[in-house]
Amino acid sequence: MVAPQVGILGGGVSGVALAAHLDRPWEILEKDPEVGGLCATVEEQGFTFDAAGPHIMFSKNKPVLARMIEVLGDNVHQRRRIWLGGRMVKYPFENGLSDLTKEDCFECLIGYLQNPWTKPPTNLEEWAYATFGKGISEKYFLPYNRKIWNVPPAEITLDWVARIPKPPLEDVVKSAVGIPTEGALHQLHFSYPKRGGYVSLVRAFAAVAAAATGAKGGDIRTSCPVTRVSRRKDRWVVEAGGVEREYDTLVSTLPIHELARVWDGFPDAAREALGRLRYSSLLNVLLGLEEDRGYPYTALYIPDPTIPFHRLSFPKAFSEHCAPDGGSAMMAEITCDEGDALWSLDDATLAAQIVDHLERMGLVSPGAVTYRRVMRFRYGYPIYNHAHAEQTRRLKEAVAAAGLHLLGRFAEFDYINSDVCVERAMRLAGSLG
Repeated sequence: MVAPQVGILGGGVSGVALAAHLDRPWEILEKDPEVGGLCATVEEQGFTFDAAGPHIMFSKNKPVLARMIEVLGDNVHQRRRIWLGGRMVKYPFENGLSDLTKEDCFECLIGYLQNPWTKPPTNLEEWAYATFGKGISEKYFLPYNRKIWNVPPAEITLDWVARIPKPPLEDVVKSAVGIPTEGALHQLHFSYPKRGGYVSLVRAFAAVAAAATGAKGGDIRTSCPVTRVSRRKDRWVVEAGGVEREYDTLVSTLPIHELARVWDGFPDAAREALGRLRYSSLLNVLLGLEEDRGYPYTALYIPDPTIPFHRLSFPKAFSEHCAPDGGSAMMAEITCDEGDALWSLDDATLAAQIVDHLERMGLVSPGAVTYRRVMRFRYGYPIYNHAHAEQTRRLKEAVAAAGLHLLGRFAEFDYINSDVCVERAMRLAGSLG
């Protein structure tokens, strides 16, 4: 094996996809026993869960999507995406107005058609009113986004709203009178691994990377946490797993806050910028059931503030192999802050509270839940507050000037899905050679 020239910190989808496309010898250092990161999968008692919540493959970038599907080979299939809100309303919400009560449907439609908002929006709350009107904003969009971001929508900037589906007038009117509409067509269908959960995509890229030899080859070292990063003349020095390693080029997919803790030379300007950035944490409650009601949808979005979880997903809708025959599964995602009241609950108490909510909502039968597990992720969502754009720019410029490359959602502090992670990994691999 040729000595590695590129060190890659972190074995999530970003780091592994980068290795699969590099033309130089590389080495991945991953703290967990297996690759995956936020795309990790839990497989227990016949159930398969995406540990950090459901991941699906869809993208406007067709070559990238094709590459993701290609590496999975035969272990992939396509599903139709049906997202619903608290009243079983089609996603996007404004494409399912006829599912509301007549009074609510009227308020949403008239607010959309006779929207008095005229000034340019400066935050997410104002953007909602300007885009959807009062009814849609207050009945769904604002309470839901208040839950998922765990901050008031007025504190969120417009930097990421381009990814929010915005329907044409015709679709909103059609939906209000009961004519079916499909919303964002590139999101209508998605692909997903048949077996093994979403981590199968990361494993597939790892297999591609492992098949490379010579100048393109490398090693994935798991159970190898990074404890120190430093610079020695023109080389990067990384201490991981009790061993010191040297690289010509270093790429970090670690959360930027974690990189700052281990990098001796973390730039002062980057540290100052980092102190102004905010993120939320994520709790994902995994539930296995001995019943299968055959729910025909992939997820429910829950804007109700009295219910702790903002999204409830159904793994068996992604693949029938995600639950045993006759059984089913659910995942309840909760956005919170590390150390707050929800985060501080012990796993058994939190899971019991979620099951109680589901039973009272009529979604599960009493006693049907036979498997419970709580997954905790300190880094769930980068928050696009009013400091985000300027401070991430300063941070990235300072890190780049020091010669280190950042790649991935929390390395770049950017709310991106796995398709964009793969796209950026391929682009960086091309620039590194």
